Amino acid sequence: MLAGLPSRLIRATGLRSLRLRLMGVVLASLALPLAGALYFFDQQLDQRLSSARELARHLTEDGVERQRDLIGEARNLLSVLALVPAVRDSGHSNTDACVATLAPMPRQHRWTTGVWVADPSGLLICDTTGPGSGISLHDREYFQRALDTKSFVLSEVVIGKRSGKPLILAVQPVLANGEVERVLGVAIDLAWLTDLVKVTKQDDARILVLDRRGVLIARQPDPEGWVGRSLADFPHIKRMLAEGSGAFEGESADGLNRIWAFRHSPETNTIFAVGMPTGPIVADARRDLLRGLVLLGIAGLFSVAALWSLLHASVLRWMRVLSQAATRIGAGDVGTVVEARGAPDEIRLVATAFNDMSGRLRRREQELRAAMEEARAGSRAKEDFLATMSHEIRTPMNGVIGFADMLLETPLTAEQRRYASQVREAGRSLLTVINDVLDLSKLEAGKLDLVCVPFRLDDLADRCQAIVRLAAEQKGLEMHTSVSAAARGYVLGDPDRVRQILLNLLGNAVKFTDTGSVRLTVKAMGDESGSRRYTFTVSDTGIGVPEDRQRELFQRFSQLDRGRGGTGLGLAICRRLVELMGGEIGVESRPGVGSTFWFSLPLKPASAPERDDLDGGAPQHQPSSRGARILLAEDLAMNRDLVITMLTRAGHHVDAVPDGAAAVTAVQERAYDLVLMDVQMPVMDGLEATRRIRALPGVLGRVPILALSAGVLAVEVERCRQAGMDDHLAKPLDKSRLLAAIDHWNGEGRRTAVDAGPIRMADTPGN
Repeated sequence: MLAGLPSRLIRATGLRSLRLRLMGVVLASLALPLAGALYFFDQQLDQRLSSARELARHLTEDGVERQRDLIGEARNLLSVLALVPAVRDSGHSNTDACVATLAPMPRQHRWTTGVWVADPSGLLICDTTGPGSGISLHDREYFQRALDTKSFVLSEVVIGKRSGKPLILAVQPVLANGEVERVLGVAIDLAWLTDLVKVTKQDDARILVLDRRGVLIARQPDPEGWVGRSLADFPHIKRMLAEGSGAFEGESADGLNRIWAFRHSPETNTIFAVGMPTGPIVADARRDLLRGLVLLGIAGLFSVAALWSLLHASVLRWMRVLSQAATRIGAGDVGTVVEARGAPDEIRLVATAFNDMSGRLRRREQELRAAMEEARAGSRAKEDFLATMSHEIRTPMNGVIGFADMLLETPLTAEQRRYASQVREAGRSLLTVINDVLDLSKLEAGKLDLVCVPFRLDDLADRCQAIVRLAAEQKGLEMHTSVSAAARGYVLGDPDRVRQILLNLLGNAVKFTDTGSVRLTVKAMGDESGSRRYTFTVSDTGIGVPEDRQRELFQRFSQLDRGRGGTGLGLAICRRLVELMGGEIGVESRPGVGSTFWFSLPLKPASAPERDDLDGGAPQHQPSSRGARILLAEDLAMNRDLVITMLTRAGHHVDAVPDGAAAVTAVQERAYDLVLMDVQMPVMDGLEATRRIRALPGVLGRVPILALSAGVLAVEVERCRQAGMDDHLAKPLDKSRLLAAIDHWNGEGRRTAVDAGPIRMADTPGN
């Protein structure tokens, strides 16, 4: 797991550059010293905090011991003074000797602020400053305790009446015959606490003396003037009062964090505490860490600079050479060779492998070019085959279907009409096979382009149903169409392809349903302002599809019942078209009950176009107000006869020629309203004839030319447009479309024939 960690980190951070990777190695190598520096900082900080804790504990011990020593000195001093007659025998009337004895004491013993002598009633006889002046100590607790115990006692820390300073009083009664004759006292000054503060060498260090109630008796230093104030509510003071002795780190009353060491003094019943601030300690440690990191950073910069120089000299220069060679190969210069003289051994190995690869690429390119040319030749052969097959079948089909239609327009017996209808339907079935093969070929080659125009779904659904209604009624089937309100209106899409899918599904439903009904339903889901999903459902009461056969339905050449006709390509084409438009298609069916085929498409709502001519149905021809003079260029006599018959019955005048050269001559000899031009003809084909007509001067070169061609592939239609033809009509010819196109170009279209823009492809299956 750890072995793959570097590669995973590289992928995660996107470090694809060799420079960045190697710099990352250098920086990673600095990570260990950095970690060491941080560890050293942590250890140093712990050590300094431990040292501060030990110093605070030592000062606490020293303070308590010093206090004990001073109490001992005070006891000895009082014992000596009790033996001095001038002190022991002093009275209110003879204080001179007493004052003279006591006055030098503060100078001789700096730890005291004064010594005094009082009688048993508490009246001060004398002290180091002079006679008693009527001062009474009778109300002092320590004085009463000395009288009661008749022994040496210590007071709690008190505030001196004359000095106003915190003091500890040592009191010694002088006995005569077992009774208290005099009471001697010495005041122990707590100013020595300042010396302890100086030892800490920290301005924010604090030394406290607290009584058992948490009242601050002494504090050095005391900038806030808190002496005499109760601090019992502060957490650190509560801990001191509760534990009596110990050490801890915590926030002080002034908000600073300190290491506290404290101890109970039994002689004075006080808490002696020393607080060492942690802020300066942490600041010093951080400063040392910063210095170390700066030095480490300088070392890292020198390392990166050195590595950069080394990389540039021995690696990056040659990487650039290899990169440039690879770029040239990518640009098509296959066979590029890298010259690696003077490069390091490793780079030379890479260059050798690169040159071998370049040689193999050159050979492979040659092989691929040959294979591609072969594939193109195969593709061209396939296209030529499809075009030829389509043309050769459509050309006779033009006569078969066309003359069958013409025959059905004549008086026939019932039997003759049935035979003629079967001939026409057989021709249309063969035409469907051709169109399906062409569509599938385009879909597989990815050459089928979709259009995106506004059209009405409800109109399209109604027209599709109208197309198959006659076949349904002939079988006695009911046809129903339901379009939800949300699905009505205009959408953006390819109406021809949607119609193709619907007609295929509806045609299959009618074909495989013997009794009952066929229903078309259109629904819409989604936001009206954005893309919506439209679902088309075709349900029937036909023979149904077994579950094990349903997956085969959308495969090529899959037929459920060959006796009912079809190529087995329709549903495969529907699936490809639906997927091409970003939709889905499926089926639900039960044998003997019926089938439901559905497909859904994402379509965007659209506004109505200025002119809605995208209905896609067969245009209904209205007779022209006047007959047009038409030139027909067609090499096959059968097709000439068919077109002449259609046009003359419609009131037009037709001249016919067998090739393109004759058409060019005829246009120059006589004025025509339009020309119907076959494409493949002997002597001169229709494309060349069109180009020559367009080169004629004046109105002769602007005569509308409509292509009559069995070639329906996009490339063939494009050739017609480039040659200068105005429209394209696919064979087999549909009479209504032919007449409608003639009326269009004989009227408004004639005035704009030259500037009409791209050719308008006829709506022919297979395109």
